[in-house]
Amino acid sequence: MDSTEPEMPGPHAPHELRAGRLLLLHELKDRSLWFVRLRWWVPPLIWAGLLIAGVLQVRLEPLVLFLVSLFILAYNVLFHLWHRRFKLERELQTEDQLRSFTRWQVICDFASIFLFVHFTGGGSSPFVFFFIFHIIFTSILLKHRTAWAFAVIAALGMGLLNAAESFGLLQHHPMTYRGATVIALTGQALPALVTWVFFAVTVVVSSLVTTSIMEMVRRRILRLAELSEAVLVLNNKLRSLHTIVNSMVGSRRSERILDLVCSELARVMAVQGMSVKLLSDDGEKLRYAASHGLPSRFAAGRELDVARSPLNKSILDGEPFATGQVTQQELFQLGEEVAAAQVQSVLFVPLRNEVRVIGILGAYARAPERFGQDDIDFLRLAAELVAIALENARAYQAVEDLGEERERFSFRVAHNLRAPLAAMVSMLDVLGEGYTGGMNPTQLQYLQRIKRRAVSLSELVSELMVLATSHSIRGEHFTVPVDLCELAAHVGRTFQDKATEREQRFTVDAPEGLPPVSGDPGMLERMLENLVSNAIKYTPKGGTVRIGLSLAQDGRILLEVSDSGIGIPLAVQQRLFTEFFRAENAKAMETAGTGLGLVIVRDIVEKHGGTIRLESEEGRGTTFFVTLSPATTGPDSRA
Repeated sequence: MDSTEPEMPGPHAPHELRAGRLLLLHELKDRSLWFVRLRWWVPPLIWAGLLIAGVLQVRLEPLVLFLVSLFILAYNVLFHLWHRRFKLERELQTEDQLRSFTRWQVICDFASIFLFVHFTGGGSSPFVFFFIFHIIFTSILLKHRTAWAFAVIAALGMGLLNAAESFGLLQHHPMTYRGATVIALTGQALPALVTWVFFAVTVVVSSLVTTSIMEMVRRRILRLAELSEAVLVLNNKLRSLHTIVNSMVGSRRSERILDLVCSELARVMAVQGMSVKLLSDDGEKLRYAASHGLPSRFAAGRELDVARSPLNKSILDGEPFATGQVTQQELFQLGEEVAAAQVQSVLFVPLRNEVRVIGILGAYARAPERFGQDDIDFLRLAAELVAIALENARAYQAVEDLGEERERFSFRVAHNLRAPLAAMVSMLDVLGEGYTGGMNPTQLQYLQRIKRRAVSLSELVSELMVLATSHSIRGEHFTVPVDLCELAAHVGRTFQDKATEREQRFTVDAPEGLPPVSGDPGMLERMLENLVSNAIKYTPKGGTVRIGLSLAQDGRILLEVSDSGIGIPLAVQQRLFTEFFRAENAKAMETAGTGLGLVIVRDIVEKHGGTIRLESEEGRGTTFFVTLSPATTGPDSRA
């Protein structure tokens, strides 16, 4: 059996061990208070016992025992006041303070028990078993050696008391009932010795067994606290990595990603600061791209020469670096500034993508020897995610720049083509009207075919310009309250003649009292015109087209454009909002078309914070559902 008392961790112990220590200290404090509370019942029980003994004619020393009860009451008042002082102190008491508090309680209780036993029959007193309760109590709350010492004191003390009473050194005070001794061991050497031996063995064995059990319990508590804290630390690290991953998805700007990474890693690693240094394309400079918790001299934009820093060159070769004493100035460019920031420990790991190292991720701490292997492994994993996030942001930025360049090119080309096409259509009209001379039917037929192609091309150019403007991040649009009911009525009047020409039933259902939406009137009108134009175009003669407005259950405005036309095949519905895409049945019914109308509709809806969906069945018609939020701003504004 291991008799060594486990040492409590000090202030510089790992956090998980300090947590276990605090748990044990709280338990020690609670049990000590429980013993104080239990002792309040002892004097009343003694008084009640004296009354019962008097009624039963059991002869005791009532005055002495009453004084013993007052002694117990008096020192328990002192212990109560002592504990109240603990409660008034803000900081948790030290282990030595609490153990001293418990030791003095046991000492006073032992004194009371010895007095009580002596005046109730000495070695033959039934109250000797109270020592066993206290031995168990001390074994639970005090160190092993202290508990064993009290067990030895109880055993030797009872032996000395029995010997003193047997040899007449102390007066024997037996318990008698109607003149007869209740338990008579005094004067009988062998029974008294056997009784004492059994008592001594009982208290010593009780102490040994209880201390062994408590040692196991303490170790389990410390281990449990260690595991719980390890789980908590791991959970925090996983949450930090989850935040980094979310930033990769939710943000496409590298600056924002790096700022979030630095702050999140500094929090979860509990360090003073973090930094991200990115390598220039030529590999000669390291630029601080982001930092957290560091002085302004480490601000983003500052550059370091890789050639002047052997440390940075080593890390860029792929090896992490950790030190607990920032003293080797030849390794650190800005080493003096690191020391001036009171940094004693640093940890640097390379930011590596699949191809090469693109920078360095660094952690800074004021405590010496702060970083261990777990910190290195965690930061390397975080660095891999950061490198992926940076590459993702760079790729997205490249795609975004390419998209903007494409939109600018499309806008320029469309703008340069629109004027010549408009002139071409105008001249074809002049030819078709016969202002330049008569034409035979064949010539007129070819002329009309040329005109249809020119008009179709002009529409394509116009929609390309609209699409380029809609996609442009820098494009401005007016945001004002727009009454969709008025807008629907206006579009209805615009297309009524065309629907009548095709013998279609065209209706507009727009109830009064619908709140306005906030948006650009021109863009919203174009969105509705495109939907209605498609509905009329792809609905055969005798069909129906409908515009409907209503208030949805969630408070948003629901716009419906439905028709009884050719419908959209289920297999291609998910491609319907793709640029230049047209379903085969649409091409068969109407050769003219750009495949950009619904793309423009979707962009306008999304720009206004709305949603669009469709329900369609081939041969039975199509319904588009657009939801927009009601206006929340008052005066007109420009976004």
